[in-house]
Formats: sequence, C-alpha cells, structure tokens
Amino acid sequence: MSIVIVVKVSEGLVLGADSAATLSGQLKDSSGAIFNGVLKTFYNAKKLLQVGDFPIGVLNWGAAFIGDRTMESQVREWEHDNHWSSRDSFSNSCNDPFEVKACALGLHNHLSQVYAEEYADFPEGQRPPIGIIVAGYSEGMFFPEIWRFVLPHDTEVQNQRPDKNGKPDFGASWFGVTEPIVRLHFGRDDEAIRILSKRFKVPEQEILEALKPLQYPIAFSQMPLQDAIDYAVYMLNVAIGRFRFVLGPELCGGQLDIAVVTQNEFNWISQKSWRA
Repeated sequence: MSIVIVVKVSEGLVLGADSAATLSGQLKDSSGAIFNGVLKTFYNAKKLLQVGDFPIGVLNWGAAFIGDRTMESQVREWEHDNHWSSRDSFSNSCNDPFEVKACALGLHNHLSQVYAEEYADFPEGQRPPIGIIVAGYSEGMFFPEIWRFVLPHDTEVQNQRPDKNGKPDFGASWFGVTEPIVRLHFGRDDEAIRILSKRFKVPEQEILEALKPLQYPIAFSQMPLQDAIDYAVYMLNVAIGRFRFVLGPELCGGQLDIAVVTQNEFNWISQKSWRA
C-alpha cells in the first residue's frame, strides 16, 4: 500500500509519497493453515516520479508492482516509447504543446494494456487496484492540473480538482491508506460511521452531515508554497506514524519523496538517492 498526497495552492503544487512497497501472497501458520498476508515490505519504492524534464509528476498508490515489474519501470518504459523522456524529444515528434491531460491519457492507455495482459486470468474481484495521479502544468498555462485514474475500474482519466465557477479549486487530496489523515483532518472514522449507522438505523450521509463541524478549516487558497510543503510532510508522517506504532504490517513508511511543481520547473525537496 502507500500514502501519497497532492496539495494545490495558488503558487504551485506539492507532491509527496512514502517509500514502502508491500508484496502480498499466501502464508502458512503454525498449524499449516494457509492465509493471505504480507510476504515482504520494501522501503525504497519510488512512488513519485518526474515525467522526463517536464513540470509534471506522477504519483502511484495501491499495488506497487504489475507482475514482475515495479511501477517506476512501467512509467519509464512509457516515457521512452512515447517521446515524454524530454521536452526536446516531445517537440521534435509533436507540433502540439504538451498537456497534463494528454500525459495522463497516454499513461492510462499504456498501463491499462499492461495491467489487462498481466491479470487476464484473475477474476475481476481479485485484481489489485493501482491508483495514479498525473499532476503539473500544461505548456503556457498559469494554474496546474491534477488528473487521476484507478485500475482496473476507471476507463477514463478524471479531473481531481476541476475549476469551480471559473476559478481554481485549491486544496489537498490524499490517496492510499488515508484512515489516519481522515481521522485527524475530518475528525471522523469512516468505519465508526458505518457502525453507528447500522447500530442506530441512521443513514450514513446524515451522520456525515452532523460531523462536518469537526473538520479542521484550512486556508489553502491563501497558503504560501512553503506552508503547503510543511502540510504535506505533516500529513504523510501522520499516516506513517500510525503504521509504525500500531500492531500489524507497516503498509506505509520509509523516506518521504517531496517535490514542488511550478509553471516551468519540477523541484525535488526530498528525494531518495543511491547509496551503499
């Protein structure tokens, strides 16, 4: 699993991700009974990538692999084969300006095909979900865009934060194991809402409406970019801390990768590097 976040403010985008990748499969307990569980957790997965040298980033959550290959390997192959490895390569092969949506559509088509081939023999309900965010700036545009899709469900890419009344929709979106963040930010637990609804025969939507005053008000519209960085780091660490200290497998963790995207630049704030 994963925890990833994208924060959209007027000065730019902040993208962030943890580094844990869990490999699941069948295990045997002491009695010989077989059950599904976590076989291995890697702590160096790259879930935040820059697309070539464009002001565009890709985040992924859910399954960290498609078959025997990591998500980074799949994204880099698509880049290489479709002229997204550099702006020079793109401009030499395409007369149109680069667009974030076009990038998202191309990646969706590639991953959908690879995913369908890999999991062709799996029943639909047993196919692992893979979520993708493609976010950044289209050429010549002043405000950023955020597009997402989840395999195998989404046949099209979705605009995560479309404009409202002709104005940008600033705010934060998080994906993956988000329960710790939801508890903090919204002051609720979604499982608790289901329990209360069933116990007291009250519609879940009615409970959600009653709990709205518990949500922390955050002024994303006026938030400077540095504060957006600090917010992203804080929220990612909330999720990581929950899985570090609570019993059970660590579904997120490791080093944080953080990047800031502005109109013409993709800047790494924190990035894993090779080491010995």
